[in-house]
Formats: sequence, C-alpha cells, structure tokens
Amino acid sequence: MKLKNYAILGERVNLQDISEISKESNQIYEENCITAKLFDKPIYFSTEKLQNYSIDFWHMASLENKDLKRRNNAENYYNVKPCNNTNYSNKCTNCVEHLYPINIRNTSRDKCIYRMATIEWFGEIISKANKSDSNVKIWKVNCLNSKRVIETQVKIRYQESEIDYLIILKETENTHYFITAYPVFEHRQKIELDKEYRAKSSIIIK
Repeated sequence: MKLKNYAILGERVNLQDISEISKESNQIYEENCITAKLFDKPIYFSTEKLQNYSIDFWHMASLENKDLKRRNNAENYYNVKPCNNTNYSNKCTNCVEHLYPINIRNTSRDKCIYRMATIEWFGEIISKANKSDSNVKIWKVNCLNSKRVIETQVKIRYQESEIDYLIILKETENTHYFITAYPVFEHRQKIELDKEYRAKSSIIIK
C-alpha cells in the first residue's frame, strides 16, 4: 500500500486545500469504507453529519488536540508530527498550530490531511483481513464503553514496512460498528498494542 499524494500548490496548507482534500477523501470514504464487510458482516458507520460529512469520516480525517490538556506545558504534544517523513510534513502544521479545528462530540480535533490520505487504507486492510494476509493481526477484547457497558471490540492491525494502521470495530452477533481507524504513530502505543495482542484476556483471531 502507498500513501495517497494530494496536491498542495502553496508552501503551506490553507483552508481551500483542506476543503478540496476533504471532499476527495470523503468520496473515497463513501466508496471504500462504508461498503466494506469483515468476515461477511457489514460494518455500520454513523449517519450523523458534521460540516456536510459523516462524523465518522471526520474521526478518521482528524486527530485530537492534545495540547488542550497541556496548558501548563510550553512544549507542543507533537514535537515530532505523525506525518513525519511524508510529503505532508513540510506543508502542514495543523496538529501543532491548530488552525483548522473541528469539534466532535465535545472533543476538539485538528483536521489532518495525512490522515485523510490514509482513509483508502481502511477498505484495503479489511480486504486483506478477509484474505488472512500475513501482515494483518486480528484479535478481540471485551471492554467497557463510554456508557460503562461491556462490549466486544475487534482490533485489526496492519503492519508492513513503515505502515502501522489500526482499525477498531464493535462486534455484535450480526454486524460490526465502526469505532475508529488511524495510523499508529506513537512508540508507546505500538508497545501497548503488542502487549494487548499477547495478553491472556485477548482472543486472537489471526
């Protein structure tokens, strides 16, 4: 898989770039994500809209503003940006400067063209999971959701070369519900996911 290369003509990403890239990546979301099935079970996405697009699209296309929780810390949370070593790194600083925010369920997030560029990976990884691709790990965990109710989550992690992408779905008897999907960037989370995969409480599917 390769990272989609959106054209950015200026030296820095501007509002028009964000708007155009959002529109194009949302088309990919509608064609490749909401039509995907995991093990013949459909994956349901939210129909709630925000700024004309699904709230789940924006969840995939943005990342949480973690600087809001660090008001007494002069340094930004991302001293190395998630898009580091990509063509977007020198063009976009939104996760540091927070110029193009979006509020999702009372959480301030930053629109991210790097994450938008990875949205097409979702359908590709689900397809690879269905085919038992050697680069895919799949496991289940039982956990408390935000309403303090136990639910079963399916975690699908794709790792190949520099790509590390995680999909999390809620599983019910007949279907799956989208929770989140994003490129895993932080080293500590990579370690946490490795530990969870090997934990006795996890059910390894692959």
